[in-house]
This record gives sequence, structure tokens and C-alpha cells, in this order.
Amino acid sequence: MAEKPHINLVFIGHVDHGKSTTVGRLLYELGEVPEQVMKKYKEEAEKLGKGTFEFAWVMDSLKDERERGLTIDIAHKKFQTQKNYFTITDAPGHRDFVKNMITGTSQADAAVLVVSVKEGVQPQTKEHAFLAKTMGVNQLIVLLNKMDAVNYDESKFNKVKEDISNLLKSIGYKIDEIDIIPTSAYKGDNLIEKSGNMPWYKGPTLLETLDK
Repeated sequence: MAEKPHINLVFIGHVDHGKSTTVGRLLYELGEVPEQVMKKYKEEAEKLGKGTFEFAWVMDSLKDERERGLTIDIAHKKFQTQKNYFTITDAPGHRDFVKNMITGTSQADAAVLVVSVKEGVQPQTKEHAFLAKTMGVNQLIVLLNKMDAVNYDESKFNKVKEDISNLLKSIGYKIDEIDIIPTSAYKGDNLIEKSGNMPWYKGPTLLETLDK
């Protein structure tokens, strides 16, 4: 049997827009994180008063990161789909850590840009998208995340989708080649399976896009 292609995938975007949670939830749903480990993360997160951070902790393993709720270093995890092997890099979103982010992106074949639909395009959204393009990462997927926080409102999605499309076009991305997916990483909407909360969205899930 032929070897599956190997793809280096980097998750980029502004701080607190849900990159680490997206990666953690994806790995958990693909069976890469045992149930008892997830339970432990949830208990620890609640103890620290960060009750929704358990998925992020799959990647944010440094104690300092957990306490600050930030991704400082570059974390790597592997998973496979029906078609491909992936190595995921979760790049830091905070401006102080942009040097680390450049290291992560320069090794990437494709990038997932995570944008909070609540906050829309932010400074690091622009910076990371520009860096990805400059470094030759032409395959891009956009997740408009935290849809649960806006009650899965299609008009909110469309507004941010328009903003991000304009940004990516101005950087030189071909917007008709990019899937822009409404997600809630914490709830798992549209990562692996189609979300029943957004019947108005007819496009692919993140997993379907990764295997295109």
C-alpha cells in the first residue's frame, strides 16, 4: 500500500481566538487524546479557574502557558486522516512570541487561520496571514471560530467572512480557493462532523477540507 502524503499544518491567528482549543478538540475527536487525559485536563483547568481551557491544554503543556492561557513555544502533535498524515504546529498568537510563530510557519505546507467571529480581524490576524503568504504557505483554510458565542448567527459569520476575504485578497491569496468555515472549537461544531447548529452552512467541515 502506498504511503500517505505527509503534510505539515500550522494553526495561526490572533491571541485568544481559539487556535489551541481547535487543535486540542480535533486531536481529541480523532482519538489521539485518551478520555482519562481529557478528564484530568478539565479538572485541572477548573481548579485554575479556566474552565473552558481543557482542549487548549492538549497543546499548551508548559505550566507557564497554562497559567497565562497562552501558547508560548511551538507545540507539535501528529494525526492521520483517511488520505494524509499530518504534523500539527500550534503557533503562538501573542505579539511577543512572533519570532516563534515565524519558525513554525516556515516549516508549514498549509495553514489554518483561526479568527474569532466575536472579535473579527485583529492585528495578529493580519500579521500572521501576511507572514504565512510571505513564507510561501499558499494553502490556507480559515475557521471563523466561537460561533457559539454569537448564537450561531449567519449574519455575523457573513460580516467577518467578508472582512477576512478582503484582507486575504489584499495579501495575494486566491479567495475562491480558500474554504471559510464557521466553527465552535470548544463545542466541536464543523471540525469533524457537520454542525446541526448551523444548517445555513452548506460547505465542508475542517476534516473534509484537510482531506480534499
